[in-house]
Amino acid sequence: MSYKFLRSNKIKKHFFKIILSCLISILLIYLCVRNLDFTQSVNIIKNANLKSVAFALVIYILSFVARSLRWEYILLPLKKIKPFRSFFFLVFGFFMNNVLPLRLGEFVRAKVAGEKLQISRSGVFATVVVERLVDVIIFIIIFFLIALFVDIPGWLKHTFILCTVIFGLIFVVLFFMSKKQEKFVSLISKFHLPLNFSNMVENLFVKFSNGLEFFQHTKLIIIVLLMSAVVWYIEAFSYKLFFGAFGVEISVMQALFFIVVTGVATMIPTAPGFVGAIEASGIVALGIFGIDQSTAFTTIASVHFGDIIMTYLIGIIGMIKEKISFSDLFKFATTEEKRENKQNGK
Repeated sequence: MSYKFLRSNKIKKHFFKIILSCLISILLIYLCVRNLDFTQSVNIIKNANLKSVAFALVIYILSFVARSLRWEYILLPLKKIKPFRSFFFLVFGFFMNNVLPLRLGEFVRAKVAGEKLQISRSGVFATVVVERLVDVIIFIIIFFLIALFVDIPGWLKHTFILCTVIFGLIFVVLFFMSKKQEKFVSLISKFHLPLNFSNMVENLFVKFSNGLEFFQHTKLIIIVLLMSAVVWYIEAFSYKLFFGAFGVEISVMQALFFIVVTGVATMIPTAPGFVGAIEASGIVALGIFGIDQSTAFTTIASVHFGDIIMTYLIGIIGMIKEKISFSDLFKFATTEEKRENKQNGK
């Protein structure tokens, strides 16, 4: 598999980014462990309440269930599907994000769902973009609400202000893209691209913008925003239980703050599974609440490992149910959209 991994066009294209991402992960992990009290870490793991860990993992799975239902509402303008039909498609995305770098799992989710549901994969990918954008908007709102009551470092506030500006602009562009599709298409034609390539780009754009039709339905937007609050409350509760199992008592609100900070940190290009980004940013988040570095790192690394293992297990169950092999998922992540591009060029 590693040989095919290196040969794939998409991996070759991003080879430097992959190496850089892995180096960033190594650097972040080094910064996390350089002053670590390993004796304290071993004791924290030895004294962990495994029953609480198991219960937290069950709650964590429920957050995936809530995510899949939310995604189905975002998909609704493209196609109405049976409740929770998208569950394993969503899990495949998280599964492959823990296997491959550069968030290639998002492409897997879009391609598998597009093929299984028989809708445009470009359109489905647009709904994944919308979902991520909604999450970031929710994160920013939560962060600044919590900042009213918690003393947060200035650099962290400035980071979230920058995120607000960047993602605010992205939201505006996507919103107008969904409203003014014809204007964007005419803009593409002004670049005077070769005819076949121009047709392909325009068709892909149309299919992508069709996936943004969600923005034209106020009722759906409200439902998705409310469901997002449910998704993140469930996940925050699971993290509260996780941390409690390792002797770190935090509130649901503090767990939510941890999720927000680490969620934004996963935008940093790192090794598969966001190794290093979650640990380093999590230490900052928990440090604000007075939790020392050794305790924070040990707990976060343990929780992160548990999340990854659970995602692997659900992913394997999904592959069996959907009759998809790992090589199929890998192929979805690393091959170009040749078949759809050919269809677009006709």
